[in-house]
Amino acid sequence: MSGTVLDHRLVRDYLHELDAAMRGLPAAQAHELEEQITAHLDDALQPDAGDHEVAATLSRLGSPADLAAEAGAASGPSGPRFTVSSWRLAAVIAVIAVIAAVLGAVQISSDVGNAVTSGRDQHLAQLNAAVVTLTQNLEDERDLSAAYAAHRGAGPVPVTLADARTATDAAARAVRADAAGVGAGYQPGTVQDLKSLLTSLTDLGDIRTAMSSRAWPASQVIQVYTDNVIVPVITFSAAVGAGTDDTRLQVTVTTLAALLGVENDLSVQRAVLYAALSAQPPRLLPVGLTTLTQAAQQQQADQTAFTASADTAEQQFFLNTVSGSAVDSASAQETLAEAAATAKPSAPLTRNTGLDAATWYDNISTTIDDTRKVADQAAGQISARANTLKSNATKRLLLASIVTLLILVLLIVTALARPLRKLVNRSGRRSVILGKGMWR
Repeated sequence: MSGTVLDHRLVRDYLHELDAAMRGLPAAQAHELEEQITAHLDDALQPDAGDHEVAATLSRLGSPADLAAEAGAASGPSGPRFTVSSWRLAAVIAVIAVIAAVLGAVQISSDVGNAVTSGRDQHLAQLNAAVVTLTQNLEDERDLSAAYAAHRGAGPVPVTLADARTATDAAARAVRADAAGVGAGYQPGTVQDLKSLLTSLTDLGDIRTAMSSRAWPASQVIQVYTDNVIVPVITFSAAVGAGTDDTRLQVTVTTLAALLGVENDLSVQRAVLYAALSAQPPRLLPVGLTTLTQAAQQQQADQTAFTASADTAEQQFFLNTVSGSAVDSASAQETLAEAAATAKPSAPLTRNTGLDAATWYDNISTTIDDTRKVADQAAGQISARANTLKSNATKRLLLASIVTLLILVLLIVTALARPLRKLVNRSGRRSVILGKGMWR
């Protein structure tokens, strides 16, 4: 490069210092920087430039050490290198991410458990609604079967009883369908009660066959239907709230259980007196009178249990619904029958009493149907509450999952943002340094 400004003593010294300062830079970067500087000097100075002009130009460029340092800072390290502050930031972000992930996993796990539990409650509530219908159909079948046994001797099954059996069979199929899947994970006591219920439905066919093959007294029909079929069904219904953490749901299940007890007590009274009035002659024998009295007493106990668990609105709904002339007439007829049977057990119930089977059945059935309206409302409240719990649990699970994901994404973005900013800043500085030859 003879005959150029690069041969000037001050320039040679400057470039020599620059070479020494760039020893820590990558070779390609050092070569590029040196070319930028030499090209600038060659353009900015004439070959015969004096010492003063050369010194001023070199001064404007800055010291070689500063140029090399700025070039190194602008390009960044040749390989991954973390400062102490970078390691601290990474550690803090990692710790926060781990904590967020753990807490999120714990919350999600809890919400998954709640969703599963509420799903079981929802399933049992749906099954219980079918069980309530089954209970009512079984009561109707029992009461008509008792009257059939009281007066038939032998003969075809009346149409009303055949229809009642058809309704029971339809309700039983619905229960069996809804019972599918109730097993592992459910309360053991509830599962066992369901097994007893399903077994009782299997026994129902044998009970019907036995009634047709031999003459059963009405009292035996009532007892067999009650003990072998209806009681297991009601017992299961009372168990559907076991295991739930929702107090409101538990209380409503308890209320419904008491109402089903009242229904059954009224139905037993209907069966006993209807069978007695349908017999020839129409008499209420001592065994029937005892059953009638006990059922009336149990009704009072179950109504007391209902009042204890029901809120004011439910109690008022019961009082408003289970009322009217038919309800009053049924109560009066029962009192009259008990008095007549106690005074003259062998005398026909219809003598001098005005009692007859059809009127009694209609009046007491109205009372039972009114009670069922209240029970159906409670069953509906159980289903609605279980559906709400399931919906809320699902929403909480979704929210926890979204929040956890957003936190982790935010932490990742934060972790990546700092290196990106540094890269942008370093690229900017590098452009300024390499561009000095243009604006100096």
